[in-house]
Amino acid sequence: MRTCVYRAGNALDAHLIKNVLAQQDIEAYIEGEYLQGGVGDLQAIDLIRVVVDDSDKTQAKQIVADWEATPIDETPEIGVRRISQIGLLISGTALVLLFLGMLL
Repeated sequence: MRTCVYRAGNALDAHLIKNVLAQQDIEAYIEGEYLQGGVGDLQAIDLIRVVVDDSDKTQAKQIVADWEATPIDETPEIGVRRISQIGLLISGTALVLLFLGMLL
């Protein structure tokens, strides 16, 4: 039997939690991932769930609770710098391509 440990707002969140659990050697499954596209213009609420085997339920719920309790601003400085560098690289490349396009 499987137990729901997380109700996701979208597939991205569900995969994020699944990967967090996988890092702790807990196999998780995503249910309802493809139902989100089947509701058309209606808002899809509570369709996507991350489930684990009952034997992993307690540990998985604790991992999810710890993950949800972690403030977003605890991103390591090196990660922030790396993201900024990538952003600058993309922006610079776009400007060069724009300039070259104007020359042609």
